[in-house]
Amino acid sequence: MPITVGSQVHIFIYSIAGGMLIAFIYDIFRIKRKAVRTGRMAIYVEDLLYWVIIAFVMLAVVYYSNEGEIRGFVLVGAVFGVILYTILLSRLIVKLSVFILRIIYNLLRKLFLIATCPFRVVFRILSNPLGSLFRRSFWTLKKIFTILRIWTDKMALKRRIAKNIRKKI
Repeated sequence: MPITVGSQVHIFIYSIAGGMLIAFIYDIFRIKRKAVRTGRMAIYVEDLLYWVIIAFVMLAVVYYSNEGEIRGFVLVGAVFGVILYTILLSRLIVKLSVFILRIIYNLLRKLFLIATCPFRVVFRILSNPLGSLFRRSFWTLKKIFTILRIWTDKMALKRRIAKNIRKKI
């Protein structure tokens, strides 16, 4: 079935939109990495997840726009969409998102500090008497455990002596 120029333009526009969506998804991962520090293994998993997601995005773009036929201009359109998004929107979206996330983080942090203020005050008031009580009880327990260890060592020695005496008899 021949494809008209109009349908090719339609497919090309869909592939540009798919490329822009791919770049946006990449920016989501970039924003996440800037907001939350991740380890090396998590980065590997995120990269794998990213490639799986963009494979499905491109599959959907090709399937819905061109009935599953892969053509060269679809790939060119996707690359063009990525470049277009990167030049026009990427910097703005990343900076704005990181700025909004920092505002939300600071707001939640301040709310947490306000909510825990009574608990911190009570903790500070009780820390001196309870701290000295804890230190005294800790040293007392340490002495008790030392005495018990010495006692069990003496009992073990007495058992060995008794066992040796029984062997000799």
